[in-house]
Amino acid sequence: MILFFRQKLGGGSQNESVLVQNLANGLALEFECSDPTRRLRLLLSELLLVMAQIRDPHQDFYHKSSELFDNPCYLEEVSDVLCIALAELPALLPPAEVAEALLHVTNGPTLIARMVANQPDCFREVVTGLVMSGDKQDEDTPGGLLRLQAVRTLCQMNPSQALNVRALCVEQCRMPGLAVYLTLDAGKAGSGVAGSSGTGSSVYGGEGGDAVSFITGLLLSHNHQQRTWFAHFVKSGQRRKYEQQASALAALRTDLSERLRNLLLFNSNDTLPDSQVIHATALLRLYCALKSLANLKFSEDKEIGLLLQLVTCHPPPSAAGVRFVSTGLCMLIACPSLISSQENERKASEWIKWLVKEEAYFAGASGVSSSFGAMLLLMAIHFHVQQLSAIIELVSAALGMKVLTRANNLSRIKYIFTHDVFTEQVVTAHAVKVPVTSGLNANIPGFLPVHCVYHQLKSRMFTKHKVPIKDWIYNQICASVTPLHPVMPQLIDVYVNSIILPASKGGLSDTFNEPISEEEIMSVFSQSIFTEKASSLVNQSSKPPTVHASAPFRNLSRRKSLLREKSPFMSGVPAGHIMPSPSVRTHHRTSNTSCNGVNVTSVMTSQLLLLYYLLLYEDVRLNNTLQLLANSRRIHSYSPHLFAQLPIRYLLSHAQKEQRLYAGLFSPLVKLLVSHYPQLCLVEDWLYQSPSANSSLGILPPPVPLDPQSVTKAMEDAADKPGRLLIVLDRLMRMPPHQVWPLAAPITASIKCLLQPGVPRKVLDTYRQVWMRLNSLFPRRLWAMSVEGLQPEQPQSKLRKALTEDDIILDPLYVLRCDPRVNRCAPLLQLVIYMLQVYLLSSRTFLSQQMQNTPLVNTPHTPVGGNTTTPPQALEEEREKLRGALVLTQESAAVQILLEACLMNSDEKVGTLTDGAGALTLQEIRSVACSFIHQAFLKDTTLAKLVHFQGYPGELIGPVVRGVPSMHIAIGLNWIPELLQLPDLDKQMFAVELTSHLALQNAMPSTLSISRLAINTLATLLSVLGEEERLSIMEASLPSLVRIGRAFPSLIDDLLHLLVMYGRVGAAHSALSTAPSPHSIAFLDKPDYEEDVACETIPWLRPRKVPQEDSLYARIISTFKELVIASTMTHNLY
Repeated sequence: MILFFRQKLGGGSQNESVLVQNLANGLALEFECSDPTRRLRLLLSELLLVMAQIRDPHQDFYHKSSELFDNPCYLEEVSDVLCIALAELPALLPPAEVAEALLHVTNGPTLIARMVANQPDCFREVVTGLVMSGDKQDEDTPGGLLRLQAVRTLCQMNPSQALNVRALCVEQCRMPGLAVYLTLDAGKAGSGVAGSSGTGSSVYGGEGGDAVSFITGLLLSHNHQQRTWFAHFVKSGQRRKYEQQASALAALRTDLSERLRNLLLFNSNDTLPDSQVIHATALLRLYCALKSLANLKFSEDKEIGLLLQLVTCHPPPSAAGVRFVSTGLCMLIACPSLISSQENERKASEWIKWLVKEEAYFAGASGVSSSFGAMLLLMAIHFHVQQLSAIIELVSAALGMKVLTRANNLSRIKYIFTHDVFTEQVVTAHAVKVPVTSGLNANIPGFLPVHCVYHQLKSRMFTKHKVPIKDWIYNQICASVTPLHPVMPQLIDVYVNSIILPASKGGLSDTFNEPISEEEIMSVFSQSIFTEKASSLVNQSSKPPTVHASAPFRNLSRRKSLLREKSPFMSGVPAGHIMPSPSVRTHHRTSNTSCNGVNVTSVMTSQLLLLYYLLLYEDVRLNNTLQLLANSRRIHSYSPHLFAQLPIRYLLSHAQKEQRLYAGLFSPLVKLLVSHYPQLCLVEDWLYQSPSANSSLGILPPPVPLDPQSVTKAMEDAADKPGRLLIVLDRLMRMPPHQVWPLAAPITASIKCLLQPGVPRKVLDTYRQVWMRLNSLFPRRLWAMSVEGLQPEQPQSKLRKALTEDDIILDPLYVLRCDPRVNRCAPLLQLVIYMLQVYLLSSRTFLSQQMQNTPLVNTPHTPVGGNTTTPPQALEEEREKLRGALVLTQESAAVQILLEACLMNSDEKVGTLTDGAGALTLQEIRSVACSFIHQAFLKDTTLAKLVHFQGYPGELIGPVVRGVPSMHIAIGLNWIPELLQLPDLDKQMFAVELTSHLALQNAMPSTLSISRLAINTLATLLSVLGEEERLSIMEASLPSLVRIGRAFPSLIDDLLHLLVMYGRVGAAHSALSTAPSPHSIAFLDKPDYEEDVACETIPWLRPRKVPQEDSLYARIISTFKELVIASTMTHNLY
């Protein structure tokens, strides 16, 4: 309704308005001569006409020429009439719409200002409407400039709301020129207020307002739309022609230049005062953002000279001064136009030389961990190796913005770094002298010495100039703490490569770095990680422990290991190409000086880093053994004895729990461990969680001392006094594993005492839990001690040598050569099978590493007495086949031994299992063994085929098929037909029985086909075998036929046909036999007729045995009945 009324009042033209009719004179003369009411009608008609016109779309900015608004002499009266109209007609004339209409007439900004001055309560409404209707770029159009002028005038009238209007501009991404002007105006107002009252710095940011921080915040905003909006404003502002009026960008640049001059006014003798360092750093960062993100071109006469003069100032040695220098260095890279002239280049070169000279003083006086020296070195390294993109990334990271600089624009600064200041030799020599970062962690910002050393190692600058770096890396490893710095794993990677691999292919004359000695490694591992954890809980700021080389290496035995045998080219000391460290002598035996007094800040972190170094070193060495042999290089190889002393499992579990602290180390560490120590990375170990101790047993009397003698005595009396041992084990469950470890020897040495009859199951289960807790600390030593403790007793005349880990790795079947009583103790059998699994993996890995350690030289092999030569590739394939055959033989032997353990012994066959407990024990033993066999078959399907081709007792076929779910691979891989084709009759019968059990367990179409094949095979054998073999297969296959018929009733025709053939053959043999053939009903109805049972129904046959043919004849009839009942007379029909 209001809109319609406006249209009627304003009309489409002046003549159509109902407010103004019959104008005899012009509008201005009529306005001057009229009474107040008519003046109001004249103004409304003109104003409503403009409001109606601006609603229609216009290609260009619409401007209304009006005698009433164009003449300045009428402004006072027009303003008064307008205010009266707004007050009397608020619904018809909203202030925001009136202000928008006034922008399209002459003197519109002045009228808007007067309107708001008379009605100050509409300030927010008017300003918001003008800003929301503004353009993205307000200086590109005449209307945008008028709008900018109007809003700026209003904000000058009400300065307290200027920053709120600026925030609205930024939020809506409109009118950037207005935002800049408001910022500059607020800065001038703040300076004036600060000069008069001293309070302006807190309101407007001080030092001339917050222009620097505001513009920097826009350019580095997380809001992409705001960044793009303001960057476009800067770019479009640079395209304005000189004859156009001054823009907001020009005003901003003038203000920034004035700030530069003011900063340089305080500069005396090129020294920047401490109070101005932070402001200067912020200003340099803003210019970098304008150049990189908004592509601002610096003025040669106004900005370049002032910026370079500020950059090359000498700041005070403080944290702010270090930040200023780092920003200045980055600005020289981000803004290469600063040194476009020779004079500017000379100034920059002198300043960088001064930085190099004063870097040590700055690092000591500022008290910060990261100084600009590391950045200087890092830039020099990148310049030397032509990695200009890396320099740009470095500068971008330092400035916190994406720097866009072409690589060809860095030629001048590159020359300064590589020729005037840093040569390659100077860079490498200086990097070694830089102290390591104490307490290095991921929370330390900036560029550190570790960055420089990493890039120099990567480019092989240390080896090129024969500068030793081993001690520096070792000390930095000892000084590292959590959270781990992400560069440390990368540093170790390139360090290991520089020890083993040449810089280029065929680099026979290359120089290599020296590896860390075993004494230095053990000096760190001799420190207790558990002591560190306890002390850190008591006092977080305790003094770092000091590592001494003379510390005991955990009292481990130093027996000469068979596994230490190395290939000929890896024995001895390192080759002459390796650079000796100045603090370490040539031989490792005398390198004690570098180990004494090394401060280990975090024992756990240093041990994890050294473990990663050792594993990576061995991995790279083994993978490049053939290349080392071809180059006739001998490198140091760490002994297996060293690895045996490391708490690898505990370190790995700690890194897993604290992955956030070892983010860049955990994944590559697990990868290396899976390759070299798969026995330490079993899935069940990752998933195992130790149960809590029994809370009620801990308070039971008597208090039992925990010493080796008491533990041994308690285990010896386990059968008679199980309560005492249970209390001891429960107390061990409450203790941390590292406190229980001193008792590991008596715990494992007396393990056979738990095999005595009468030991409660609760004791066995608790013992297994204690054993698993110890397994989380030093598992390899625990395994060896446990296998030795389970060995059967030997007579005094046959004393044997104690088993070691090396012996068991060479022959994993030592684990199963234990006391036979283990085969009827399920908890201990689980431990035995666990150790069997880990030692099989250890043996497999050992054989692979032995092949890598002794590769074949690339020379043809000529057999003795032959003329043909065998290529090395064929020999290597043969060696691999032999290794696979040996591994498969070990694993199949282990499976066969476990299957034999599942057989009933003589006592159990007699009838001791009738009480139920013995049967449950045997069932549990079979379940444990079948679980291992199932995993073994899934891991290697060839093992399943080999075990079944070897065969095992028929009474175990049913339990194995039911207890090993992976037995279905016999059907899927289709190797049962191969087993049926073997010429061995026993293997064929084994295959038939296996097929029948598989048919019951996995009734599938493929099993149906194999069952039909088994029936046909039996029919064929029946026609080609002799009498004895024929009778034996007939008798052995009858139960299998019943199982097949129960599984597949569709085969009943084939089965009945085969049984008829069996009956005919049996009747024929019975007729041809010399013994009398009893055909009485009593004989045929006897259910279980055995060959050696005398016939009780016929007196004259009592002293004679029933012939085999007649007994088989009766069995065939009984089988026919069972088959009919099982296949056709049950409800389970398929």
